[in-house]
Amino acid sequence: MEVEPRRAGENDSAGSDSGEAEITRLCRTLVPLAAAGKYAEAASTYRWVTRASSGDPLRYGDHALRLEFCALTGNEHTGLDLLSLLDGVGDHSDAVGRLEFFASAALLTRRLTETGYGEIPFVLNGPYDGVPLSRLHERMRAAAFVEAEELDGREHTGYFTVYAERKMAAKPVAEFVALLPSALPRVPILPPPGLSAEELVVRAEIHNHRCEPEEARACLDAIESVPDEIAPRLSELRAIFFQGEDTEERLRDAAAGFRRQGDEIRFLLNQCWLGLWLVFDDQAETGVALTTVAAARLRAGTDERAACWGEYWLAHVLSGQGRASEAYEALRRGTERARSAGDPLLLGTLLCLEASLRNGDGEDPVTTLELARAATDAFIVGNVGEKAVEAVEQVRIAYERTGSLDELDVFVEHMLATLPVGGPERLRGHLRHLRALSLIGTGRFAEAVDDAYASLGVSASKGKDTAEHWYVLVTALHGAGRYDEVLDVAPRAIALLDASPDWGHRCRWMYADSYRALGESSRAFNEYAVLAEILHDSGDTGHSYISVSMAAAEQLDLLGYGANAADFYARAADAALAIGGGYVAATCRNAATLSRLRSGDVDAALSALDAAETAVHAVETETAPARDHLVAQLDHVAAHVLSAAGRVHEAARRALRAAETFHRIGEAESARDVDLLLEQILLGEQK
Repeated sequence: MEVEPRRAGENDSAGSDSGEAEITRLCRTLVPLAAAGKYAEAASTYRWVTRASSGDPLRYGDHALRLEFCALTGNEHTGLDLLSLLDGVGDHSDAVGRLEFFASAALLTRRLTETGYGEIPFVLNGPYDGVPLSRLHERMRAAAFVEAEELDGREHTGYFTVYAERKMAAKPVAEFVALLPSALPRVPILPPPGLSAEELVVRAEIHNHRCEPEEARACLDAIESVPDEIAPRLSELRAIFFQGEDTEERLRDAAAGFRRQGDEIRFLLNQCWLGLWLVFDDQAETGVALTTVAAARLRAGTDERAACWGEYWLAHVLSGQGRASEAYEALRRGTERARSAGDPLLLGTLLCLEASLRNGDGEDPVTTLELARAATDAFIVGNVGEKAVEAVEQVRIAYERTGSLDELDVFVEHMLATLPVGGPERLRGHLRHLRALSLIGTGRFAEAVDDAYASLGVSASKGKDTAEHWYVLVTALHGAGRYDEVLDVAPRAIALLDASPDWGHRCRWMYADSYRALGESSRAFNEYAVLAEILHDSGDTGHSYISVSMAAAEQLDLLGYGANAADFYARAADAALAIGGGYVAATCRNAATLSRLRSGDVDAALSALDAAETAVHAVETETAPARDHLVAQLDHVAAHVLSAAGRVHEAARRALRAAETFHRIGEAESARDVDLLLEQILLGEQK
């Protein structure tokens, strides 16, 4: 059974047409609100319409307005999720809706291309999967004009073509509108304008060493003409950052170029990387030999930094072949020379790799902690955020291996207190993520919310937000009772958690439970029902399935669908019985009986009562108080059903017995409920 979702703010009696009209009206206010500087109102309206539109992919005109808003308010990457709807827009019956969506998609992809993300592949499912965003822009623009020309031909006007052109050429109305608390604008990745090809190559090399691949790719994309003197460096960088079947060929071309130029250092570093590539391309013997020889020649030279990078790549190659002690020795040599060179980035890189290898090999966690903490300090000095996060992760792993989570908390607090102003924000955000996890683990959900929001904001600004960031935020908000905010962020978390079913199921449950807590029974039921189906189809019909089915039944009862609620209770009872949960099964049978009665079908309720009697009397393993409670519950249910069936004497007897039992076991509130029922039954009998 599918219950029509109730839109937030609607009365249950409101028609769906008026609800859809309200969504469309509000979607049309998004860009004007932002243009007027009413950012908070625009953001809250966007969240409302997003929530109200969930599960309805057919209103492409509304989705187009949301796309346009994202494109014009610095939220281009949020709008990317909406492009998943491209899978069905071509078959949509409304030509104007198709035009609107294609034009807005062209606008969004144009903005993404202008901000340096044109070569990023579109990775959502559908017919355009894997297409670079710049190419997707061209396709969307062409599709919009096709729709416009068809409409103009039908109407004998040029209006739609002009409209599409104007929409696709729109300029931003705001630099950034924060859609969630602590949200930050996307960190720009484009290099400054006017740089020469050589300057762009140098910047790409720096980004490479700092573990900033998107920034490096943006520099490489900005190079148009390639002077001969930098061609080998450019070929090598493109091989590294745009890997594919021709990677080895590009690396060898770069090596030949370095040789022609007499650049021995670059040639040897190239050979180190080529060796690593060959190892992971199932050419281990050749790759190991290549990197070993190149690293040895760099070691014998006078270029300290080059020698350090040679040891770094050699350690990578050796560790991949299980030669851990040799890898550690290479890193020791490199670390000594990095200290002499006074390069914090290089020193931290070597220390962090060793910490990572030792954590992976199960080596002494105390030594590993020292290495990882020293790497963190080096990266802070060098203000290298991405690598600092990697180093702190090695610290976390080492503390977890020692079972010293309290010490991890102390480390995190110390780092947050001492991290300098202007230090790596990515590191600060990650530390707040770790603190949020700790607070959640100790039940301090309200305290965790600000950290979870801030961590997500910093990570998302760099495109580094993960399913874990979103899951932690949902968990903190739900635990803090901030249910309305859960509804804003849970759908994104759920979409990201496909590969993590345990977290995904938990997140879906929190999403449904938030609707329940807010009194949105229709939506709560739908979400519970979806989760129950997912669990059932995956073969997980244990405790989670039982709890979710019972929750779905409760919402159906509130909505007045008693017969359907009884079906859900019955499924939960069968599942409970299958895993030996006779007590839970009996409780579900009692609830199913009342649901049948609420539906007005007394005969069905009597049949359900028979099943409940059997289930309750089959329970033998529980303690006496638990059994007494269950029997009293059954008597209470029976009194309701028998009274409705006109069997007043039996109903009174069962009610009296239930009241006596509840009084005896100290459940005064339940006893009062039964006393009231008994009074009503007796009054009915006197009539």
